Parts: sequence; structure tokens; C-alpha cells
Amino acid sequence: MKHTFLLPLLLIATPASAQFALEYDGSAPVIRNGSPLQMAWAGGLNYPQFSDIDLDQDGDKDLWLFDKQGNKVVTLVNQGTAGQPDYVFSHDFDLVEPFRDLKEWALLRDYNCDGKEDIFSYTTGGFAVYKNVSNGNGLAFQLVVPLVTTNYQPTVANLYVTQVDLPGIEDIDLDGDLDIMTFSIFGNYVEYHRNLSMELYGTCDSLSFEVRNRCWGYFSENLNNNSVALNNPCQYNVPNPEIAGEVLRVTQQELHDLYTPTNEDGGERAHVGSTILPIDLDGDEDKDLLLGDVIFDNIAALYNGGSVDSAFMTGQDTLFPVYDQSVHLQIFPAPYYEDVDNDGKRDLIVTPNYKSLSQNFQGVWWYKNTGTDAAPIFQFQQPDLFQNRMIDVGEGAYPVLFDHNGDGLMDLIVANYGYFIFGGNYPCKLALFENTGTTSSPAFTLVDDDYEDLSISGIGNAMYPAFGDMDGDGDKDMYIGDLQGRMHYFTNIATGPVADFQLTTAQITDVGNNVIDVGQFATPQLFDVNGDALLDLLVGERNGNINYLRNMGTASAPIWTLANDSLGGVVVAEWWNVTGYSVPHMYLNDLNERELLVGSEVGWLYHYNGIDGNLNGIFNQTDSMWQDVREGERTAVSLYDFDNDGYRDAIIGNYRGGVSYWKNTFGVGVNENDGLARDAFTLAPNPATEQAEVILQQAASADARISLVNGLGQVIANVPVRSRRISLPVQGLPAGVYMVRLQDRGQQWTQRLILTR
Repeated sequence: MKHTFLLPLLLIATPASAQFALEYDGSAPVIRNGSPLQMAWAGGLNYPQFSDIDLDQDGDKDLWLFDKQGNKVVTLVNQGTAGQPDYVFSHDFDLVEPFRDLKEWALLRDYNCDGKEDIFSYTTGGFAVYKNVSNGNGLAFQLVVPLVTTNYQPTVANLYVTQVDLPGIEDIDLDGDLDIMTFSIFGNYVEYHRNLSMELYGTCDSLSFEVRNRCWGYFSENLNNNSVALNNPCQYNVPNPEIAGEVLRVTQQELHDLYTPTNEDGGERAHVGSTILPIDLDGDEDKDLLLGDVIFDNIAALYNGGSVDSAFMTGQDTLFPVYDQSVHLQIFPAPYYEDVDNDGKRDLIVTPNYKSLSQNFQGVWWYKNTGTDAAPIFQFQQPDLFQNRMIDVGEGAYPVLFDHNGDGLMDLIVANYGYFIFGGNYPCKLALFENTGTTSSPAFTLVDDDYEDLSISGIGNAMYPAFGDMDGDGDKDMYIGDLQGRMHYFTNIATGPVADFQLTTAQITDVGNNVIDVGQFATPQLFDVNGDALLDLLVGERNGNINYLRNMGTASAPIWTLANDSLGGVVVAEWWNVTGYSVPHMYLNDLNERELLVGSEVGWLYHYNGIDGNLNGIFNQTDSMWQDVREGERTAVSLYDFDNDGYRDAIIGNYRGGVSYWKNTFGVGVNENDGLARDAFTLAPNPATEQAEVILQQAASADARISLVNGLGQVIANVPVRSRRISLPVQGLPAGVYMVRLQDRGQQWTQRLILTR
């Protein structure tokens, strides 16, 4: 059982080898095509599901995105005004439970009419509901139903929604409580599960469901394509559908037959996947439907010609919206109805709902509502809402640092798995972001989105670079790992400071002239592993282990031999996963000792020490959740002191195609020559729940102050120092990571405080 807060604590007595206190910093400028990226370091988006909620308790709605790629919650805080959207990406809510435990799909809806959105999310066999119990002092949820049930008439069972589908969660009958619409387990009809909370209790705060129509709207989807047959009743419907009446009694065999349609050959056919958005498209109060299908690229609109109590679909638009640009998302589009431009009218957002073969960098289609909220008219705006404000390189993002122009400023190369192109192609490219800032204030500009034209090199997908001087000429050459587990050597042939690479050896070989092949997804790093002043190769791979290829040659002519295919016993494939997708980053700490960080498929960063003199042994795993940072799945990390404060910062990539910048605040404001630098104060307890104290190691001056700073960098409290033990005002604050800053006599010291709930 992992502990959520294992090692993100900054203690004054921490040895030099562990000098990390990472704090997300979204302020480092990034320029693309002459324009700044306002959310550059937000980590990318691939397959997000959209909901709104008041995250920061300020009275306006923020955006809450659940990305199926890695089951990652992405929060965008609304700092705009009416008609003027201004969203800021925030890590401030990462530790809110149960955000890290959500799987497959998650939608926010207010089921108990208290004005606060609750969580509906997939769980095995159906879905669970978490009630929003925020009280104005922070965001909080409580599990109220671990598995929602319904009366299927005659049996009561779990209200089944697959992990592939998205249900419709709306007040269909306009009685004030939320109903559920979903495709049946087997079949092509939409079931209407009516919530009887109002009927039974006179309030909307219960989740008491009963099937009131097994073919709501009297239409069916074709199991072989995405066409819809109208006026097509199903068998064994309830009497008086959608209206309370006598319960239909059926046998278990009849129930099986009901949910087991057959194909032309008499075989059973199962429902394969659909998304449902109940929405009033024509302003007549009854619900129409927008449908997406797992193997098609369009959204179909079905128009309800019936009534609130008796739905009957009479028209369809299979190229919705036919009056504007039709949705075209290659496969399995999912529609959402949320106000994203702050004009008080909900807009249409369409994203892919399938984690493969679909748009991964232009996959958030925004249609502005130019009508009314009750009768919308949708006008297409862009295919990459929010994605166009981020570093987003499609599918997969692997940051590697390399000073490409020799100016002394470390540049950033972001590799990927590939960019989606219609037709199923995934060209892989390396993006070069040149550091155009200063030695103490980094700034990055995209200068090449296909570095060295590697997309046409023939290497293929999942190219991963490593840099080092392999021919002894004083400049850095490049190795490229590939999807097939092999590596290729490019010599730097530049005559000036700007690197220029030429393929020298495709598929490098070992001492026995055998092509080196680590399996799949080779992620190399060139590093002197054994301390002999020669660059060796560390190579991660799909299985999650680390390969160590020792350089048995010279500084100008390497000869590779596989010293260990399971270096240090490192395996980042967790017990429930066959694969691990390890990405190594070895570095020297301040004591000149080797330490190792490894990115993983599950998204956590694993940390190891005890390496020197132990290359044939088992490394010491100090942390499997390093710094408590999880940016998504298939992570990769690179460390470098970008602000020249003596402490390495981190850039972390993930499989959503984005990267994030984390400033190391361990030494913020510390004067290395001052004896107080490492012994100014401690925090107790840390992590904390309802109370925390600052304990000074010696008396402070009368002007000393303590500041409490949230994840957005906002000072939320200033506390005067009146003694050597000072209570912090943390009661009621939301769970998360905060910075505690002591300022005294012109100096300041910072530590990180973890609040749990």
C-alpha cells in the first residue's frame, strides 16, 4: 500500500543528497510562432472529459477535466469576467480525494441540488458517486454510493455503464432530480433510469433509480454502423413507459433474452460503445440527444418530437451540426455542454473518447453557443481549445536537455511517440525549444518542431534522444532510441557552435557485432555510470527495467557490452501491470554520488541511491512516489539548475503530450554562508491535518514574519513572529501543498507543508 505523502517533505536536517522541494512553476515564458503559451507547462491534453465546478470557492465556475490518458484530473481556474474567459492551470487541487483514484470516465453533476457539483465516475460493474461536501474552506468529496443500483423490474442490480461508454446524467423528466440514460448491457437501445428521489422523498438528494423505458425515444443504433433506426420499439418494455405503473414480471430467461439481441447468424451481439449527451436542441424543454459511436468520427443528433413524459425521436442529423462545420474526430467523439467562454451560455465541446487512433494535439473542438442556453446554436471556433496554449506534442512527451547552440543556456528537446494524422499515421518528431532567457531566468522559444528532420529519417515512432561526446572532438553527438528497442548513432558534424547531426550508424552493435536490442521503447541516457570517465549507456524499456551497457572502448571509440539487463534490480512495472516503460535519469548529487530517477508507466517517479560500488547489487529504492508528483502516465524527468540558485529544477513529461516545469525551492532565499540557512525552523507535524506549528531554532527579530503560500503562488496568510513556536492558520484549508516562508533580517527560508484531509 503506497502512502500518498512519502517524501515530499523539506526538513532542515535533510542531507545534501536529497536537496529537492519541487514546486510547480508555470511562469517560465514559452513562445511558439511568435505568441506566448499561457498554459505552456500544463502537461497537455489528449482525451479530456469536460465538467464545470467552483474549485476555489469564489462563486464562479472553473473547469474540471478528466483525461482518459492516464486517468488524470486537470484543473483550470477561472480568473476571467463575464464574456472574458481567462483560465489558469493549477496544481492546487491534485491532492483532493478521490481525484487520483478515478478511472475511465468521470463527470460532475449536482445530484442533491445544493449548488455544488458531485462526482459520477466509473467503477467495476457500473459507477460510484462522491458527494461534494465542500464547506467554503476548501474542496472536499465523500463517497456516498460505491456502486449505484437500479430496479430493472423485477430485479435490483447495479446500474451498469461500461468503462467505454459515457452515460447521460440529466434531469430528463424535469422533476428536479437527476436521471440516467445509458445503452443496455447487450443491445442497441437507450435505457432510461428514472430517479425516484422526488417521488419517494420529496427532495432531490437521493439516488433511487428504476428502469422506466428500455427503448427511450423508440430508436435503435445499428450494431454494424452508426446509423439510427427511428420508430423502432423494443421487446419487453415496461408498461406505460416513463410513467409510473404496474411492474412487468419477467423470467430470468426473458431478462437474458431482453438484453441479448442477436445478429443475422443468430449469435449474441453486445453493445460496443457510445457517448450520450441529453440536451434540448430546439428549446421545447424535452431532451434531444447527441450521440457518439466508438468506431465512427461523427456526432449524430436525434430530435425529440414527443414530450417530456413520452420521448419519441422523429428526426436526425448524422452530420451534426449540419448547419456549421460537422464534427470529424476520426473515432468515438464525445460531446459536452459547458460554458467555456464566460458568456453565461453553455457551449459544445467535443473530444475523443478512445485512447488510440484519434486526435492527440487537435482534439478539443469548441463550438461557441451563439443562440441561447435553452435553444443553442453552435458555431465552430477551433479544434484545439486549451491545447493551443500548452506545450503539446501529441502522444507522449519526453523532455531531454541539450545546449544545441553552445550559448551556455540549457535548451529543451521534447520527443514524442507521434502526432495523429488522419488515416492512422503517427509521425514522430523532436521539438526544439531554445532557451532564450538568461542564466537565472529561463525562457523558451520553439525554433524547430521537427528537429534535424528526424520524422523522415525512417526510424519511426517513439524516438528518444541522448546526447554526449562519443567521438572525442569536444562537441556532443546524439543517440536515438526507437520503438523497436534499438539505437542509432548520429555524429555532430557542425563546424560552429550550433549542432548539426548526421547518421553514422543505424542500429548500433555491441562488442560481438550484435545489434543492441532491449525489447521495445528504448530510452537511452549517456552517463558515466561506473566512474571510469567514459560515457556508458543506460537504457529504459517497455518492461520497466534498466539496461546497463558499459563502454569498454575509449572516449573517442566506444565499444558496448551488456553489463546488466536489470541494473540495480530496478523494475518500475507495478504488480498489476505487465509493462513499466522505464525512463532513466542518473545524476550526481552534491556529494558527487550517483542517484537515479526513473519515469514509469503508472506515472510516479522512482528514486534510487546506493549506486556507487554496487553496480552488481540491488540499489536502494528511497521512494516510489518521488516528491509526490504524478503528471500522468508514462512519465520522464530531466533535472537542471535553470535559475542558477544551486538547486536542480525538474522538467517532467507525460503521455498526454505535455511537459511541466517544477522549480526546486529547497534553497529559496538561503545564504549559503549563513549558519541559519539550514537550521532556521522546522514544521510539526508535516504532513498536517488541522494544525501545524513553525518552530524556530533561535529567536527572531521583532520584524520577522511568516507567510503561507498556496499552489498558485498566492499569499493566503501573513503571521507575525511573537515567539519561537508559531501556529499556522491551516484549519479549513483544502488538502494540498503549501509553502511556509520565514523572512527575517533581510533573509528568507522556505519549506513545504503538506495538508491532508
